[in-house]
Amino acid sequence: MGAQGSKPDVEQTAPGDTSFFSNRDQPIQFSESLINHLSSQSLPSSSVPSSRQAALDQHIQQRITSELQHLRQQEQQVRDEIERALEKENLDRERGAAEGEAAKGLSHSATLMKDLEGLLERSAGLRKQREETDEWRAVDDGKKALHKCFLENAKSPLDCRDEAERFKQAVAVVEKAFFATVSAN
Repeated sequence: MGAQGSKPDVEQTAPGDTSFFSNRDQPIQFSESLINHLSSQSLPSSSVPSSRQAALDQHIQQRITSELQHLRQQEQQVRDEIERALEKENLDRERGAAEGEAAKGLSHSATLMKDLEGLLERSAGLRKQREETDEWRAVDDGKKALHKCFLENAKSPLDCRDEAERFKQAVAVVEKAFFATVSAN
């Protein structure tokens, strides 16, 4: 009804072969608004719904927490293994030292007993030395005199000032002798 006659949209070139737009020499033009509309719909949307984002965040947080817990467990296992290895090494060293002493004919208990006997002998020697020295006798005498004075003057302990001074002097002499022997060793 217009300037051109009606033509079928599909031209038959061969039986069963259909081709659209058989005249392809002319460029096809689309309006700019159609192109913009199609391009805006085809781009993936970068905004994820907030509920989906919250679910993703929670899932990621749970994975991080579980992985962190797993790593802490592994770290504790490694620490336990190291501790056991060090304990074993120390026990092996102690056994080696005990076996070395056993080879010499001494056990650990025997060594301790020998050390204890040495200390007891030394203590007895010091007690004997204390009884024999004039300095220690002066300390003992001063202590007895001070004690007697305090008992006699229970209501006025300041009357025992002279005895207290003699006791202090005796102790100072013993201290001085002790420090002299310690510094000499």
